[in-house]
Amino acid sequence: MPQHIGVDHSLCTGCRECEVVCSLRHFGECNPDRSAIRVLRKESEGLAVPLPLVCQHCDQPACLEACPVEALSRSPETGRLTVDGSVCTGCGSCAEACPAGCLFMDGKDDIILCCDLCRGETWCVTLCHSGCLTLSDGLAETGEVRVQRLADIREAEFQRAVSAASGGK
Repeated sequence: MPQHIGVDHSLCTGCRECEVVCSLRHFGECNPDRSAIRVLRKESEGLAVPLPLVCQHCDQPACLEACPVEALSRSPETGRLTVDGSVCTGCGSCAEACPAGCLFMDGKDDIILCCDLCRGETWCVTLCHSGCLTLSDGLAETGEVRVQRLADIREAEFQRAVSAASGGK
């Protein structure tokens, strides 16, 4: 099974340092819109809940099947998913296919960003001060289970926000 970045959502402070170091590592600029990891913020009753999302390198990724130009591929050696930016048209089909929403559009070049685990040097994991990010070998659960768990967390946070906005009704 491929490695992936594991996230303990209970430890995330929402500092977004992971986004900054990702864009710095890959593009040489501190621009969270160019990061393959994103920290979404859900607000409820005055509290902001951070929700880091990053590609889980699923065993049978829906994004890979959804790409009409085959810009996404899986390394046979590592199992990691990668995006060929010279082929990607930025249509977003892969991002729409991901049930947890873990693929993001590059805010500058209009191509999909997919975590490549920094080719073995995961800066976001190394520099995460809260320890919510870890490099996992994927043996505990399949990518699909991880993605479903992230989708469930996103849905629960959305429902909590809707409930709070309607006064708990």
